[in-house]
Amino acid sequence: MSAKTRILIVEHDAADIELLEYELKKGGIRFISECVQNEEDYVRALTHFIPDIILSDFSLPSFDGPTAFAIREQMARSIPFIFVSGNIGEEKSIEYIKNGVTDYVLKDKVFTLITKVNRALKEAKEKQQKNKAEQDLIESENRLARAQQVAHMGSWDLNVITNIILLSDEACRIYWIEPDQNRQSFKTWLSFIHPEDVAAVSEKIKETRHSLHDFSVGHRILRKDGSTRHICTEGNSGFDLTGVPAGLHGTTHDVTEKVLLENKLVEERLTMQRQITHAVLTTQENERENIGKELHDNLNQILAVAKLYLQMAKSHIEQREMYIDKSCGFIVNVIEEIRKISKRLIIPDIHVIGLCDNIKHLVEDLVVIHPIKIQFSSNDIKGDELNKKLQLTIFRIVQEQINNILRHAKATRATINLKRQEDQIILLISDNGEGCDILKEKNGVGIMNIKSRTEVYQGKVTILSKPGEEYKLKVVLPLNAA
Repeated sequence: MSAKTRILIVEHDAADIELLEYELKKGGIRFISECVQNEEDYVRALTHFIPDIILSDFSLPSFDGPTAFAIREQMARSIPFIFVSGNIGEEKSIEYIKNGVTDYVLKDKVFTLITKVNRALKEAKEKQQKNKAEQDLIESENRLARAQQVAHMGSWDLNVITNIILLSDEACRIYWIEPDQNRQSFKTWLSFIHPEDVAAVSEKIKETRHSLHDFSVGHRILRKDGSTRHICTEGNSGFDLTGVPAGLHGTTHDVTEKVLLENKLVEERLTMQRQITHAVLTTQENERENIGKELHDNLNQILAVAKLYLQMAKSHIEQREMYIDKSCGFIVNVIEEIRKISKRLIIPDIHVIGLCDNIKHLVEDLVVIHPIKIQFSSNDIKGDELNKKLQLTIFRIVQEQINNILRHAKATRATINLKRQEDQIILLISDNGEGCDILKEKNGVGIMNIKSRTEVYQGKVTILSKPGEEYKLKVVLPLNAA
């Protein structure tokens, strides 16, 4: 039989304590509980009771939940911490979760307690197992590293009296010299090292000879064939039978492929960042250009006509009312055009009407002015499951791809499907347009923007299309994206 779960309850209301314990028992949790309502008892419980999980009210007469959480952060970060309160508020709860609180339960929805407690305990156990596995892995790697010093890497021994260094066959291969040349003077060995790195290597060896400490230094070598290799040299002091330092010995590891790969990854990240920056700037400039054209070519002309009618109203007394009415009509048109521009740039507050409603409104506005049918469907999507930033990101991706379809696809029909699949949000947008060869087609600014928004949440973008066939864009985002 498994041990009982130790639950520390920070609560002053006896009725609430009784309700919590009733829900825990009803949920089948075998537990031992300890209840506290002040800081002194709370600290003592953390060190003596040693709970598996903490359930805390947000405010108490002589104590409060945020203080309890802060103390837990200092004393026992690994223990799950759940707020159980009726006045914390959802927005504040989310903020505390971002700062490390495990979860929260509203007292008027206490039926969710069991699910959240079980999940918190499971995650804590998995994290503990993961930490242990990582620690075991580190210890295993350390043992392997010590074994590799002579078994899987080139080894060397330096006699500090004769200043002769003896290289193993593997070390000779790394330095690109013949095995029968494995005895080299220390000066000659230093000549194999890249001139820019000689000083650093020499200084490390000098420090080791005086301090008897281990050393590790990364450097480059120049081979006789003109190639450059990246090397990691490690070593320590050796002693004779009397305990007197007799020399240095260590390993030489060729890490060229690793270094080149790291450099390549850095360059790829920089290239991607430059592409993203270019895409963002291009989008901004295009938007500014479009707004400028609308202001100059449309609104400016309408206002000019409205001004003309007002001037005519001044000089034509008998027709003044007609001219003023016409001027007002043009001004109303300007107001409507400005509303359209604003609506394209700024969507309503996501928490006011929700992500799905915003997408529906976007579709309704577009089909009025464009000859295309757009169908939108959403499955298992609840607004409170997605934070505001993630909802806005999804909306912008939809907006961007629909604009791509309207500009380039020559499509008459498009579909937008948004659904939840386990812990992922899947967005699929397709159209019956001309399609493209994705192997030859370069990513435009729109697709680059979609990919950059997705990468922020460690999501994935997939494009399926062929010339003359439909175009499908699939975006997968983790539900718990930060």
